[in-house]
Amino acid sequence: MSINFKLDDRRLVDHEEDAWDRTWIGWAEDLTDDDVYEQNRGVWLLGRRSRNERLATFSYQGVVKVVVAIDDFEYVPGGKQAIIGRVLRSGDPDYDRLIGTTVDTFRNPVTYQDEGDRECACGCGASVTGTVTFLPGHDQRAVHDRISKQWGSTLAFVRWFDETYGRPQQASTSRLL
Repeated sequence: MSINFKLDDRRLVDHEEDAWDRTWIGWAEDLTDDDVYEQNRGVWLLGRRSRNERLATFSYQGVVKVVVAIDDFEYVPGGKQAIIGRVLRSGDPDYDRLIGTTVDTFRNPVTYQDEGDRECACGCGASVTGTVTFLPGHDQRAVHDRISKQWGSTLAFVRWFDETYGRPQQASTSRLL
């Protein structure tokens, strides 16, 4: 998923009333991606959910115009936040996948966009969506498949691990009465 910031036409703002002392915000064709990001990366009311996102998009008239990798967030006076990130360029897989795509045109200026189908990380070829990496149970299947291929059995893997890294400390198995 990604956070999408819906932009309107570029407009002037009173820098004395703006928390960042900006003189304009919004979108215009003549702006660079860096300009759009720098002027529009804050000031937003973001919920906790935003902390789970690694990408932000800036859209205009329902089309993604700028893609940013989120590195962190900063707080802005008035209880709002701004993203801190890197503007992505052509050739970056996330940029290439998201740029020019259509986004939901809800009224809310901040929305969370499903990135569409991706392949399950186990390598089975099945599709996953949202923040899911594996289909249910496929993470365990992937681990066991790789253990079997490399070591032949789980026991062989455990023995190899213990010989290589030392046996992990055992948790106490005594019962409280």
